[in-house]
Amino acid sequence: MSGEPIEKEGLNDVYKELCDCVGFENMLEIYKRMKGSQITFPQRLFSGGYVKEQVLKKYDGHNIKQLAREYEYSEKWIRQMLKDGKNKI
Repeated sequence: MSGEPIEKEGLNDVYKELCDCVGFENMLEIYKRMKGSQITFPQRLFSGGYVKEQVLKKYDGHNIKQLAREYEYSEKWIRQMLKDGKNKI
């Protein structure tokens, strides 16, 4: 970058979109740190390990559906985590 002001219209589409999401200065910081990298964002925000810990902490005997919605996992997966957690105790 030559020191000339950067115009948003000249950016590649992905950087324009980042600029809209996080602002111009943050987009530049992401560019400087990550340029040339391929990035894939997981469908889920939280890691499986974190969710397992939270489910075991928050389960009250009747809230499987609520936990499944909160962490975006199936009720079946939540039941399995509870079962696995009980077997470790």
